[in-house]
Amino acid sequence: MLTFDLEEFDIPEEYGEKVPESDQFEITLAGMDRLQKLLGRHDIPVTFFTTGNFAQKNPELIRLLSEKHEVASHALFHSVFHEFKENDILESKNILEAITLKKVVGFRMPRLKPFDTSRLVTWGFQYDSSVNPTFLPGRYNLLHKNPLPYMVNGFINLPCSTTATLRFPLFWLSFKNLPAWLYNAWCIRTLKKRKNLMLYFHPWEFADIGHYNLPGYVKSPAGEKLVQKLDRLITELKKSKAEFCTSQDFCSYLMSSDSQKNSKIQK
Repeated sequence: MLTFDLEEFDIPEEYGEKVPESDQFEITLAGMDRLQKLLGRHDIPVTFFTTGNFAQKNPELIRLLSEKHEVASHALFHSVFHEFKENDILESKNILEAITLKKVVGFRMPRLKPFDTSRLVTWGFQYDSSVNPTFLPGRYNLLHKNPLPYMVNGFINLPCSTTATLRFPLFWLSFKNLPAWLYNAWCIRTLKKRKNLMLYFHPWEFADIGHYNLPGYVKSPAGEKLVQKLDRLITELKKSKAEFCTSQDFCSYLMSSDSQKNSKIQK
């Protein structure tokens, strides 16, 4: 599962730089242009966790993406200056469904912040992918969380992937900063060991963001260099016989497998 948090380019706000919203959209769209071309060449489905705000400003793009890929919810806004409200989740779901004319069943919390997931089932979500089960200083310590996808009362939790040993996170910063050969090898090993791989990135990473006031480990590599790095990752995963699917399709597979197990038990 390759997933992308399709959001406003607001990360400079975390480092004291205010970026006009129009520029935030422009950066994300520039990265999306490169990303769409790459995904088109490889002909693979992915999941876009999309904010309601971004979708409202770019409805035609979201509608187009939904024809090939999964569009899931990433709440309403991504900005650190927006005070998150629980109802933001439902509002974003309604916005995305009105644009795509498809059910939105997946959710990921901006910045993977902790929140009460109990309402997700009530609102018609089938899965949540907001947990990175690792230790990241200053962010979270979630080593006690299950690193494998699991189901509770029909609701599925899809953690972001970590290595099978030491729980090293395979998230976007690892992808950017580790040598390609090492990151790719760890992904392939994790996939073979755990039988699934959940990776996440951001479209704005594939734009040219070198001139922003960001730490080097956040902004470099970016643009075309990062596109080439993702191209290599996808190519090597294909060579290892990986099967690409959306998060929704993977959840359908899990529910089908669980249903078959229960059927055998009842018999």
